[in-house]
Amino acid sequence: MKIETREWGTLDVADDSIVHFKSGFLGFEDHHDFVFVDVEEFKPFLWFLSVDDPTIGFAVADPFYFSPDSFDVNLSAGDEDKLDLREGDSIAVFVVVSIEDNGCKITANLKGPIVLNTRNRRATQLVIYNASACVNQPILNRRTMPLSSAVQGAATKSNAAA
Repeated sequence: MKIETREWGTLDVADDSIVHFKSGFLGFEDHHDFVFVDVEEFKPFLWFLSVDDPTIGFAVADPFYFSPDSFDVNLSAGDEDKLDLREGDSIAVFVVVSIEDNGCKITANLKGPIVLNTRNRRATQLVIYNASACVNQPILNRRTMPLSSAVQGAATKSNAAA
């Protein structure tokens, strides 16, 4: 599949790399299919781009990368159903990141993590009702390294057509 983007031109996206939200993405309920875009100069963040409308995208990150011991995700039976979780399945967790003040202020939404079943690429966005989780947790001045190993099949900038 080819996706025309404003930032990277045409991206070649494998069908099996598309992430599907059964109920849509919170706030964007009409958008069910997204793809991770791995841009070298944006690491350790990824772009989470709507396949339905490539002008809609979010910076995302692995929350365990920034807070390895302090992030807990509990899935309800309904969440497990949306993800079609089976015994032996693995999940990946991402948080939406806000980048403000020309990159000087970077925060993560820990109240609305994205949970992905890595087997079937189904995802859901949780709402965490925990007073310790906040929607704008500062994550600036943390270590940096590629996250591409966490997201198999991410489209890369090098896949963009000139």
